Amino acid sequence: MSRKISLCATTAALVLETLAASAEEPVLRIAKQGSMEAGGKTINCTTNDGGDANSTRWPSGHVVIDQVYASFQYPADHRYPYPILFNSGGGHTARVYDTTPDGREGWLTLFLRQGFPVYGVDRPNTGRSGTDICKINAVKLGKAPIGELPAINRYAAESSWVTFRWGPKFGEPYPNTQFPIAAADSYYPQTVSTYRDPEETQKSVAAFTALIDKIPEPVIIQSWSSSGLLGYLTAVERSDRVKAILAVETSTTAFDSIPAEGRLRLAKIPIYIVIGDHAQDRVDASRKFQKEMAAIGGHLAVVVGQQVNENILAGIHTARPEFNSARLSAEVVQAQDRIVSPVVAQGEDIVAGSA
Repeated sequence: MSRKISLCATTAALVLETLAASAEEPVLRIAKQGSMEAGGKTINCTTNDGGDANSTRWPSGHVVIDQVYASFQYPADHRYPYPILFNSGGGHTARVYDTTPDGREGWLTLFLRQGFPVYGVDRPNTGRSGTDICKINAVKLGKAPIGELPAINRYAAESSWVTFRWGPKFGEPYPNTQFPIAAADSYYPQTVSTYRDPEETQKSVAAFTALIDKIPEPVIIQSWSSSGLLGYLTAVERSDRVKAILAVETSTTAFDSIPAEGRLRLAKIPIYIVIGDHAQDRVDASRKFQKEMAAIGGHLAVVVGQQVNENILAGIHTARPEFNSARLSAEVVQAQDRIVSPVVAQGEDIVAGSA
């Protein structure tokens, strides 16, 4: 009996401790929330079962592929008119904008608290958007040549350290890293497989465009890494409904993939680019794009991470789970105030942490 009482007391203490920790954050008041799919197409898939060519449970039939999935929340204290669409980079889903690996609030919550409606978006063939398995199963069943398999990859723990710039090599963090290294094991499960064939770009742009069409308000596109190009190309397609682009760590090759006509449309949209440390190639590519856009009347600001008062702003590629992610989100909110209304000064170059 005493053991049961002790266990109950311990459980109660843990519950109270959890409630006390929760009480430290203000109550999060949400006016509405939900989810939606957008875009995609319906095909007749003859290989819905990769284990049985004659399956009766999963026979040939019509399925929807190449759609995008988005969850959304609107704050009760709705201070900003335009929702932010949070798009993840390759190898990830919108999960990276949720709770950080070490348990802090992520950007979806932080921006919601600031009064923004937020959308967490999973690109086609990723996460909750589902994946097209028809060709994979066709190859497995011997109904298609191996060359028809999609190109798929996934980040390993070892490659994450270098690619995401946590450190110069696996297991060795940079001295000033802001990534919660102790919680790295909680980050690895967030990585997912990503379809990487060239046609995936157009699939994503078409689906993102359809998503914007379903959202009643004009939007702000927030992108990260490889979704940077997707964000720019989507904004080109819906330049009348995209009020700003907040781009974190856009891939260096993205800018050259934006056609001249598309750049003229982007020139009407304020763009705010954030780049972390240890990425001079990204800095150079972004500043080159900044000058090119300024030449055609565009409004583009570049924020470069650097050490300021022993803190790092956007110090690495995976900016959202950093220790200073709340500070970075506050910087981005201030940028929104500057670049949406009024539009940021043409050609402005901002150093992280500056007033």
